[in-house]
Amino acid sequence: MGRRRKRDRHLPERVYLDHGTYWFRPKVGKPVKLGRDLADALTRYASIIGKQWSGRTLGDVIDRYRLEVLPLKRSERTREDEGKARVFGHMLPDTVTAQALYKYQDTRRSKDGKPVPVAARHEVALLGHVFSKAIRWGVASTNPVRGMDFGDRSAKRAQVPIEQVEALKAVAGERLSVAIDLAVSTGQRRGDLLPLKRDQLTDQGVVFKQSKTGAGVLIEWSDDLRAIVDRAKALAPQVPGEYLIRTRRGQPYSAEGFSAIWQRAMAKHVQAGGQRFSFHDLRSVSAEGAATAEEAQARLGHASVATTKRHYLRGVTRAKPRK
Repeated sequence: MGRRRKRDRHLPERVYLDHGTYWFRPKVGKPVKLGRDLADALTRYASIIGKQWSGRTLGDVIDRYRLEVLPLKRSERTREDEGKARVFGHMLPDTVTAQALYKYQDTRRSKDGKPVPVAARHEVALLGHVFSKAIRWGVASTNPVRGMDFGDRSAKRAQVPIEQVEALKAVAGERLSVAIDLAVSTGQRRGDLLPLKRDQLTDQGVVFKQSKTGAGVLIEWSDDLRAIVDRAKALAPQVPGEYLIRTRRGQPYSAEGFSAIWQRAMAKHVQAGGQRFSFHDLRSVSAEGAATAEEAQARLGHASVATTKRHYLRGVTRAKPRK
C-alpha cells in the first residue's frame, strides 16, 4: 500500500491539484494535464482510466461516485466534502459502522485543532449518499448513515449587517469588491459567480445555471446591477475579458485562489475591528434585502420558500398589526 496522501484527499488516486490545474500522474509515463475545472478534470480522468473498477473498498466507491454522480449535480464544495470522510477509504463498506461514524463526528477537527461538529455531520450525511450508491452497485448491503441521530438543527447564524460588508469592501481591492457587490446583488453562490462569463449577460438580465441544483436563474437588470457589471467589464486585462471576475491574467479564479484573497481582506477587516463572516454569508445579505420572502427565494434559486426562510432570512420577522 502506498503512502496516504497529505493533501488533495478529495481527489481520486494519482490526481493532484498544482497551481490551479488538475494533473493525473500515472505510475508509468508522463503526467497528464486534466484542466482547471474539477468536473471536466474528473471526466477526463474517467476517460483515461477506462471502465475498469475494482469495487472493493469504500475509497473505490467514493472514486466512482465522484466520477459518475457528482459532476452531474453537485458543487465543487460538495465534491471536496465527500472526500474528507475518506479516512474510511481503506475499509470494506460493510465494515464501516454507525459507531465509527459517530466517533468521526465527535473527533473531527479543523486545521487549527478546533472541533467542527456541523461540518462533520454534513460530511457524514453526504457519505450516506455514497453508501446508497454502493448498495446499488453491489458493493455494500447496508447504509450505516441511515438512522443516525444528527441532533437538532443548529441555530441560524447572526445576520451580517450591510455596514460590515461595506467596511470589508473599504479594505479590499477592486476585484474583490466587484465580486462582493455581484454576490449581494444577485444572491448567487461563489461557485456560480467565479465562472460568470459575458455570454451570460442577456437583454433581460444575467443568466445563471446553478451548479449545486442545476436550476436556471435570471437576475433581471437594475441600475445598480448594470453599474456593477460595468465595473467588472472595466477590470484589466480587457483581452481576454471573457470572465467578469478575472485574475490579472484574465483567467477565472480558482476556489483556492479566491479564498486566499478573501482571507487576506478579511484579516484586515477584523484587525480594524470588523465582524468576521464568510463569502457564503453574502447570500443571506442578499436575501434580507428582498422585499418579500418569495422574492428572496426566486433570487437565490431555492425550490421552496421554506428553505430560504430557514437558512437565509436571519433577521427579525416582520408582521403587520391586526386592523
